[in-house]
Amino acid sequence: MHNFHKFDPSVLREYDIRGIINDTLTTNDAHAIGSIFGSVINKNDGHSVVVGRDGRHSSLEIEKNLIEGLISQGLKVFKIGLCPTPQLYFGVHHLRADGG
Repeated sequence: MHNFHKFDPSVLREYDIRGIINDTLTTNDAHAIGSIFGSVINKNDGHSVVVGRDGRHSSLEIEKNLIEGLISQGLKVFKIGLCPTPQLYFGVHHLRADGG
């Protein structure tokens, strides 16, 4: 039996994930996203991901829960902290991670 997580339909987009914290996007959503993304990485024989965050006050809690979801799938997580998106892409390449 699978546990399914229900997301607010406005949050998941083709190109990113965006929401209003504690309204359309919660820390439980972040954990579920980490777990789901982690399972995709695993299915593709991956082992590691890079996680970065932006400067919003809510980002630390979202990051924490996302990482917990990734770790629950057995992934190694490189946490690079506050960074712009291009730095995350660089981290994935430089650290030879399987995603970010």
